[in-house]
Amino acid sequence: MSFKSDFPILKNKIRDYPITYLDSAASTQKPQAVINSITEFYQNSYENVHRGMNTLSIKATDTFERARENVRSFINANSTNEVIFTAGATDSINKIAQCLPQLLNEGDKIVITELEHHSNYLPWLQIAKKFQFDIEIVGVNENGNINEQDIVNACDDSTKFLALTHMSNVTGQIIDIKKIKENISKDILIAVDGCQSIAHINIDVQDLDCDFYSFSSHKLYGPSGIGVMFGKEILLEKLEPPSLGGGMINNVSLDGFTYAMLPNKFEAGTPPIEAVAGMNAAIEYLNRLNFSHYFEEEKKLRLTLINHFQNMDEIEFYGFHQDINASSIVSFNVKNKNYNDISTFLDQFGIMIRGGHHCCQPFMKKLQIPGSCRVSFGIYNDLNDIDLLVDALSKTIKLLQ
Repeated sequence: MSFKSDFPILKNKIRDYPITYLDSAASTQKPQAVINSITEFYQNSYENVHRGMNTLSIKATDTFERARENVRSFINANSTNEVIFTAGATDSINKIAQCLPQLLNEGDKIVITELEHHSNYLPWLQIAKKFQFDIEIVGVNENGNINEQDIVNACDDSTKFLALTHMSNVTGQIIDIKKIKENISKDILIAVDGCQSIAHINIDVQDLDCDFYSFSSHKLYGPSGIGVMFGKEILLEKLEPPSLGGGMINNVSLDGFTYAMLPNKFEAGTPPIEAVAGMNAAIEYLNRLNFSHYFEEEKKLRLTLINHFQNMDEIEFYGFHQDINASSIVSFNVKNKNYNDISTFLDQFGIMIRGGHHCCQPFMKKLQIPGSCRVSFGIYNDLNDIDLLVDALSKTIKLLQ
């Protein structure tokens, strides 16, 4: 089942071709319900939140906090105190990294992997250098996949922190966080980059038993500029926030201040209130669709495309193995052709894919390629989109011969 009709941008055409959008791993398109919610908020409810007693402020605050409760339910956090609004997953991960020196000591080890997006790679490298933490990077195998046991094996007595993607933005591999958690010391903190997984897996942070989980609204059919940092309340209570300003304090004197209670303690400044309203509408839209029913369809689309590629001699693709759990993403190259050229030619047929290193340069270097083409699916995609892609790709290959 496709929900394409709910997304107004997909009614448009590019050079007389209908848009075939296959770049949801970068950003998802927005349903009419989300667009309407932002317009409605600007027209009827806009005011600052938490600080005013006028009707508009009370209405805006109600929308804002209703969104927090919907996020809490969506990821099954224990409390809304554990749901911190941020500017996006990158901001969330950086906040965690900036707080990490409060929890670790010099010589403690951080474990990450070669699969990580730069946003879940660079902050840990920087913080490790600055505070003399050790860092171990678990490598991918020859197929471009991570073995969970290798992550477990990397966790020794000095390991205090583990930063992992939940789902690769290059290969679609889904990492079994729960399995890893069950096989390492309970004292090791785990921060999960959920940017890709949030839209393709049922997320239950209590079942995962992760300490932090980060994601962005724009990967979840909501607006840009808003994201979530989940943190266990017991950790958030003891941490000092990395940003200071209005809204996150309780009392200020000339020589000191006290923090506000959670979650406000980590939300300095005026938030993107309209973006929160849009994210809330996205979650409510997905809940109405019961969109988790589509998760298996996305896996079928991925395997269908891989089956096509296996019959095309000019194509090489990455990260596929029948034994791994994966969804929604296929990265490939046309042999001896530049990935940007392929992406540009496909655009002439209205096919939107991604070409580049996908902010995963260490991973690309391990595969000994500069970058790749990437196809990624959302709830608006169906088998017809794959047919259109394969046909346009075949024409492109002939044109480039």
